[in-house]
Amino acid sequence: MINRVLIRTRVLQVAYAHLHRGELRLTTAEQDLLLSLHRTYDLYLFLLQFIPSFTEFYREVLDIRRKKHLATKSELSPNMRLVENRLADKLASSEKLSTWYQGFNLRWEEDETLLRHLLRRIESSEIYHSYLSGAETSFAQDRAFWIDIFTQIIATDDVLAEWLEQHSIYWQDDLREVEKAEVENRPGTEEDALVEAITEAQNSGAYQSIRLENGPVEVVKDFVEKTLRKSEEESSMDDDIRPAFKDEDDERFARLLFRQTLLKYSDQMKLIEPVLSAGWSSERLADVDALLLNLAVTEFLYFPLIPTQITINEYVELAKHYSTTHSASFVNGVLDALARKLKEDGKILK
Repeated sequence: MINRVLIRTRVLQVAYAHLHRGELRLTTAEQDLLLSLHRTYDLYLFLLQFIPSFTEFYREVLDIRRKKHLATKSELSPNMRLVENRLADKLASSEKLSTWYQGFNLRWEEDETLLRHLLRRIESSEIYHSYLSGAETSFAQDRAFWIDIFTQIIATDDVLAEWLEQHSIYWQDDLREVEKAEVENRPGTEEDALVEAITEAQNSGAYQSIRLENGPVEVVKDFVEKTLRKSEEESSMDDDIRPAFKDEDDERFARLLFRQTLLKYSDQMKLIEPVLSAGWSSERLADVDALLLNLAVTEFLYFPLIPTQITINEYVELAKHYSTTHSASFVNGVLDALARKLKEDGKILK
């Protein structure tokens, strides 16, 4: 589940944080990286667990409605189709998911306010009414219901996003949208100064708001959807649920990319400086751009099986999301020139 895109993003975030702390303890930094990756995988499992947890909560709600004084006819004899959803039952029967959930320190069931909020949204949706009124039932329809509910309601709900952010710094959906404003002088951290700077940039056309789709939380949501789509009635949910890493190579890639970049940072900047445009030096580089270039150099030098163009493309994409407006083209140009030079010097053979 934790793919190379997600690994590069987490390595960038954690490395940037540690480089700006003023002191570098590699062991601590590496522990932070691995924790961020494992917490990302926890989010994947936690969002899958929502379906059986919500189903059980809904069963209890129907029971309460049935027993209340002056219950309506529909409350006395409710439509049980959602409670009997076969995909939810498959997830509830997953030994892998239930074992993980038993050992996890956060429970869906402990926040009834959140569940009731999501219940209201689901019950008021056309997806819900169409599903309950369907003449036929099948596993495919049960699966389609939860795919639609997840992608259109759960994955886009702001209350849930805020709730997740409150429970883990690694679950911040910082890539739902990024605002970029070009200003002459960087404003202070005071809210009024930031608002004024952004308003000024908007009025002058030097502002952009970008919806980002390859950040950790968005990647997790995408993998939850893929897992639901992959599930078949005859298959085992334990087989459908993706492992944290596809194989040992991905985990090794994360560790080596992170470790070598931090250990060789100064040496690799000496490789980068000669290919910078005239008038530029490493001191003038934006911190994020310098780190992006360094990460790419690490891949050039220490990962012979990754084509240089793949590496360049990946860090250009990260530059679009995490750095300035013009960084993507700058990073692309520098890395292209650097790859050619390293090949000419015999430092990379790919």
